[in-house]
Parts: sequence; structure tokens; C-alpha cells
Amino acid sequence: MNDNCSLTETSNEDIGYLIWRISKIWQRGKLKILDEFGLTGPQLELLGAIYHLKKLNIETTQIVLSQVTDIDPMTTSTILRNLQKKGLIDRKESKTDTRARIVEITQQGTDISTRAILKVKEAQEIFMKNIDKEALKAQLQNLLKEIDKIDKTK
Repeated sequence: MNDNCSLTETSNEDIGYLIWRISKIWQRGKLKILDEFGLTGPQLELLGAIYHLKKLNIETTQIVLSQVTDIDPMTTSTILRNLQKKGLIDRKESKTDTRARIVEITQQGTDISTRAILKVKEAQEIFMKNIDKEALKAQLQNLLKEIDKIDKTK
């Protein structure tokens, strides 16, 4: 009997292991796509958040972005600085709070993030082509609700 085979079979019965493996494979593929655009995962997250907050007419500050994306404020600041160097965002002083800086996505940032998101979504469709997406989505939403309940008790 091959020990590796029995280990894989046993591991494939563990939900945590399966989530970890799928996440790892998906993230690796996503990072490869984002690399084509010169972006990292967190950079795309922030660009997407800036874009959507603008559409909702919400004043987009670094702290708002940190809260929306759940990225540490100092890390958010570093990422924003790098996005500004690339010309993908601008930062301006707030008219209402002199300590805050308003973050806006540039046309170049909009173009790159839109193309990157489309390519990631295309890859996601291929990745999950034989999956019942509605059933998976429902299960993942249930899992998130349960995780949120646990997080709120801490």
C-alpha cells in the first residue's frame, strides 16, 4: 500500500484541507493573472474598493479603504503609495477634514483594474466550469454567516 495515496485520501475527507488546497490553487492562478497587469491581490482589492466607493459617492479616505477591505491601515498606506507611484490613483486633501486624504482612481487605474477583474472572472469561470455555482455560493454564504457569528462573540 502506498502511504502517500492513503494520506491524500484521508486529507481529501477533511473540509479544512479541501478549502486550503482550493484556496491555494485559486490564489496561485489569480496572482499569475494579476502579474500580467503589474498588480498584486491587495492592490486590485483597493482599486476595486476605490472604484465602487466613488460610484456610491462615498468620500474615500485611507481609513475607509482599510475598513472596507479589512487591510491593516499601515499596509493600506503602503499599497496606496505604490499605486500612486504607478499613476493608478491620486490622493488629495479632504475639504472637510484637513488630516484626511481623499483617494481617487485615475483613468489608467480604472482601465487596468477593469481589465484585470475581467480576466480574473474569466479564469474563475474556467476554474469552476463543472461546479454547481448556485449551490456552492449558497453553502459559502452559510459558512460566512456562521463565521461572522463566531467572530462577533469574540
